[in-house]
Order: sequence, then C-alpha cells, then structure tokens
Amino acid sequence: MKKYYFIYLIWLLPAYFLTMSIYQGLTFQGINQTYHTGESYVADVIDFDVKQIAAQTSGYVVLSFMTENGDEIEERLSLSVQMAQVIMESERIPIRYQPGSFNNIVIVSTYNLQRNVIRVNLAVTVIGFLATAIIGFYASRYARRKLRDGDDEMIFERIDNDNS
Repeated sequence: MKKYYFIYLIWLLPAYFLTMSIYQGLTFQGINQTYHTGESYVADVIDFDVKQIAAQTSGYVVLSFMTENGDEIEERLSLSVQMAQVIMESERIPIRYQPGSFNNIVIVSTYNLQRNVIRVNLAVTVIGFLATAIIGFYASRYARRKLRDGDDEMIFERIDNDNS
C-alpha cells in the first residue's frame, strides 16, 4: 500500500523543467539587457578551445578587456560549436558588457545565434514542463485513488482438472 507514495516523486520532473524554464528566461532577459544597454568594448582572445568528446562538441573562449574605469576583466565563456565557428579566427572580438546583468558579457557577433538557441531551449523546457505536469496530475490521481481504496485483491483460481 505504501508503495503508491513513490508515485508522487513524479512531481520532481515538472519542478526541474520549471526551474530550467526560469533559468532560460533569465538568461534570455540577461543577454537582451546586456546587448541593448551594455557598454561596447573590444576584447582580446586570451585562450580558445573546441573539444569534441564522442558526439558532443563544445568549447570555450577566455576574453580580456579593460573597462572605462580601468578595471581589467578576464572571463571564460562557454560556447556551442556554432558560436565557436563564428569567432574561431578572431583575435579581437566586439562585446557588450554590463556588470549587473544576469549575463554580463555578450559577444556581438554571436548575439542573434545565442538568442535563437535560448528561445529553442526555452520552448523545449516549457513543453517538457507542461507534459510532465499533465503526467504528474494523472499519476497523482491514480496514487490518491489507490491509497484511498486500496489494491484490488487478486484471487488465483485453478481451472485445470489436475487431481494430484
């Protein structure tokens, strides 16, 4: 009877998808805010690497630039392979920088691609949230019914004529 309580763990999936949707929304808002209201700089590429492990390809770039206040900023940004192809041959990259934003650095040449990737990620996580929330609703109804009414009792009846 107590085993039906485990069905309620299905609600961890919609919670995960909701958290990821919020994160993607904040990331989308952060890059838009940085791109539109941030200060423009040209950053030097300190390090750049693209790695391919099995079927996954990812990379990073380390950017360094001086702000108007004289502060030197050096930050490592992860890149998808599509974004890495855009800046692969560049030694200096135009960026937008806003210190208080959720994403404080946006590479200008990859901004449209990054926005589109975040939109797709947001759509997938919202669809995942809705699908798992519906599944969670029906699974919870089933568990509640089983906990309230109990299991159906199974009766095994022998139907052959074995007299032994």
